[in-house]
Amino acid sequence: MKFTAALVSLSLLLAGSADAAHISNLKLLKNQHVRYGLNHRRGASATWAPTSTYTETQTATATASSSSSAPSSTSSSSSSAFSSGIKRGLSFNDASLTDQFTSSEVSWAYNWASSYSGSLPSGVQYIPMLWGSSSSFTSVWNANAEAAIQNGAEYLFGPNEPDLDTQANLSPAEAASLWQEYMEPFAGKAKLIAPAVTNGAAPMGEAWLTDFVSACTGCTIDGYAMHIYDSATNIAYYKEYISNFTQTFQKPVWVTEFGATGSDSDVQTFLGEMVTFLNDLDGVAAYAWFMVESGNLVNSDGSFTTLADTYIN
Repeated sequence: MKFTAALVSLSLLLAGSADAAHISNLKLLKNQHVRYGLNHRRGASATWAPTSTYTETQTATATASSSSSAPSSTSSSSSSAFSSGIKRGLSFNDASLTDQFTSSEVSWAYNWASSYSGSLPSGVQYIPMLWGSSSSFTSVWNANAEAAIQNGAEYLFGPNEPDLDTQANLSPAEAASLWQEYMEPFAGKAKLIAPAVTNGAAPMGEAWLTDFVSACTGCTIDGYAMHIYDSATNIAYYKEYISNFTQTFQKPVWVTEFGATGSDSDVQTFLGEMVTFLNDLDGVAAYAWFMVESGNLVNSDGSFTTLADTYIN
C-alpha cells in the first residue's frame, strides 16, 4: 500500500517553543494518511510522508533459513533483546511479504495487532500488541497474547502512539488503567514493553511516557518503545534524540518505527548509517524500519528492494 501526504515544515518537529503548532501539524499529517478499519496502525506514521518508491535490487534475494543460522557480525549486539544478538525486526501488514527475510537477518516481527494470518520466516519471533482500549482489541487480547507466548513470544507490546489522538489516543492515566488490567497479568510470562510514543513535543512523546510511568503504580515495565520520523538529511537529530531517550528511561529501548523523508539516495544513506548506529547503541534492544510493504522494503512479489539490502546488510 502506498501513501501520499503533504509534508509540513519539519522545523516544527524541532522547535521546542512551538508546542501548540507542533501538535496541530502532527494532527494534520495524521489526517492526511490512509487508515484501515478500526484505526489500527495500518499506514504511514503521522510524522512521515514517504516520497520515494524503491526499485528492485540487482542482487540475489535471500533464501529461507532456520533459526540456527548464524547472525551476521555486522548486525548483532550484546544489547539485543534476542539471544541471536540481532536487533533488527520487521513491521508488516501482509505476512507473505516477509517470506524472503531469514532469522539470520531479523529476529522479530509485529503487525500492530495481537495476531496475524499466514506465516513468518522460521525462527522469527512474532510479538503481539495491545493496540488500544477499544473492545475490539481488549476482547481478544488475553487469548491472543497467551497463544503468542505459547508459540515462543518473549515480549508483549503496549498501546500504539497513545499520545496521538488519531492513534490509541489515551491519557497517561487511561493507559495506566489499561495496562494494569490487560498487560500486568502477563508479568513473569513475558517481558512487557511500554506504550510506543511519538517523537512529538510535550505533552506528547517523552513527556507523555514520563507521566504514564508515574501513573502506572505497581506496573511491571521491562522496556520502552518509541517512534521517530524526520528528514533523511537530519540524521544528527535522530541520533541525539534516541541517545537521550535511552538515557532518560534507563531500560532497554525498542525503536519500533523509524523512517525518513528524502530522495532515494538520501534515504539509502540514512538507513545504512542508522542501522550501524542502532546496532552499536547499547541502550537500544531492538528496532524496525517502517515497513515491509511493496515499494518500500520489498517489491510486489516480495523480492527485496535496494532499501532492504541496505537494511539487512
